[in-house]
Amino acid sequence: MIRKGMIFTIPLVLAMFAMSAYGWFNVEPGTQLPVHWGVDGQPDRYGSRFEAFLIMPLFMAGVLVLMAILPFIDPRGRNLQRSRPAYLTVWVGTYVFITAVHAVVVMASLELLPNGGADIMPQLVVAGSGLLMMLIGNVLGKARPNWFLGIRTPWTLSSDRAWDRTHRLTGRLMVLGGAVMVVAIFMLPPQLGFIVVAAGALIPAVTGVIYSYFAWRDDPERETASPEEVE
Repeated sequence: MIRKGMIFTIPLVLAMFAMSAYGWFNVEPGTQLPVHWGVDGQPDRYGSRFEAFLIMPLFMAGVLVLMAILPFIDPRGRNLQRSRPAYLTVWVGTYVFITAVHAVVVMASLELLPNGGADIMPQLVVAGSGLLMMLIGNVLGKARPNWFLGIRTPWTLSSDRAWDRTHRLTGRLMVLGGAVMVVAIFMLPPQLGFIVVAAGALIPAVTGVIYSYFAWRDDPERETASPEEVE
């Protein structure tokens, strides 16, 4: 699992650094570059070459190392290994998405995109997030109880039944929410679209947390403290 994740993501990190190097040497020192875009698609914050070109690749390089060691430091690392489809989907899918966003940031900094990237950045971020949610939701039910991946509440971590039921439900909601996000960002006016997008992202997570308690409560084999232990 780790080897496959590294094979897919190391080239993406190298591609991000290559794009950053090209941007760095083709932008004058001291130039303020767009690093954030508002709901209307217009750049609303500017930063240095370091912020625009290097922060994201450096951060993702660090995350890559973290993703590679998590199965070894998770107390339930064997379950994380058994969660291979979900783990690899989160790992590789996130890197593909971030690489695409970084490419747009670099191209906007080099003035290779019309209107400073305003015509593409919001759609890319929201639609990309929606597609990633759909992919993760499709495999989330295959995740096994662990400390780093999934809906980790006190109830899912003390009941395997609650874990399974919560992740099956949340996975379906993520697929639905992701589809809603993709449609909303292209079909609705920007302000209304982003409200729908926020709902599509938040509802699956909040529902999963709440549902996990009821699924735990209905599990006769759940872990719980006895009255004597509480006293």
